[in-house]
Amino acid sequence: MRAFLLALVLASPTLAEPVPGADAPAFRAPFDRALQGDDPTALLDLHAAAEAGNTAALLALPAVSDWLRATLPFAERKKLIRINGLPIAEALAAADPVAALWAQGEPGSDMGALLQRAIALYDAGEPDKATLLFMTWLNQTGGYSDLPKDFFNHPVPPWAMAQVLRGRLIDNGVTLPADGDALIVDRLKADDPAAWIALAGFAGLDRTDAEPPDAARLAALFQAAGIPQDEAVRRMQAAVPALKVMRYEPVDAVTAKAATDLFRAEPEFQPLLSLCAATCPQTQDQCATAFVATFGHPYGRAARAQPPASVIPTSDFFATPRGRLVLLRSTLGRLGDDPATSPALAATREIDACLADAILAALP
Repeated sequence: MRAFLLALVLASPTLAEPVPGADAPAFRAPFDRALQGDDPTALLDLHAAAEAGNTAALLALPAVSDWLRATLPFAERKKLIRINGLPIAEALAAADPVAALWAQGEPGSDMGALLQRAIALYDAGEPDKATLLFMTWLNQTGGYSDLPKDFFNHPVPPWAMAQVLRGRLIDNGVTLPADGDALIVDRLKADDPAAWIALAGFAGLDRTDAEPPDAARLAALFQAAGIPQDEAVRRMQAAVPALKVMRYEPVDAVTAKAATDLFRAEPEFQPLLSLCAATCPQTQDQCATAFVATFGHPYGRAARAQPPASVIPTSDFFATPRGRLVLLRSTLGRLGDDPATSPALAATREIDACLADAILAALP
């Protein structure tokens, strides 16, 4: 039954249709209250609207519950996990094909199905949720399984795809190095940025403790792809900032700025750009750089707490007080027990005081 449902969802042509009920006051009024502040009645009213058949309210309910359920007594919270007696996960899957694909971020045990779900979420306009599932698939499998024929035809961010390609270059005991080399050459010929990030990582350009690169193997790859050696070196060096940031260790402002420029066009980076434009309009570029320098790439930080893009577009959500709060509070784990005296916050302040002040103001 589960496999049949997934096949039906993946084949559905209705992923981009408008959400029924999005303009109804029964949804709009409580949802707007939830975007603005911590009014617990907003969650209760949305639940009531969902039980009355408003699809937009149902789709928004998991995210709004994430924001507001702690404001309600336990007895009230228990009621929120069902819609007219049906578990909310089942109600969501029955109501909307994209919600069925996302499944509230639960990966399941079938890694092949997980990759299919991620790819379908990219195609459905949910890139942050898609990348969270894609990276779960990659972390669970190493990316060594047979890849679908259209694997490279979807907007997976280059830093994520690079991890798949780099895994094929190393002696992983599953795939043949020669096959990995052939794949890299194909991606170089396609001018895939992920190939340059993968090669820079394979060569250890992002680490001072790396083993010397296999220069002969690298030269053979460049020759097979028809790329001059000097251009190849330049392209690999340009990819290094992304590699450093994706290790999720603090980086200097220059590296963070270069990485931010590489990430800027990614849909997964849009939450941070929207946050900075709304919160620190006078220093929005420094704001994005400061966040990346201290806290890394913003992907996945708010995927579960963000309503579907069909309910509220990503750029709109992260410009609201709620969206900003969700992303700002995602930094808490890096700040330690006393955020006000945190070295991480001090490093953020050196690049952009506005972002540092916003983080402090957002903490519970």
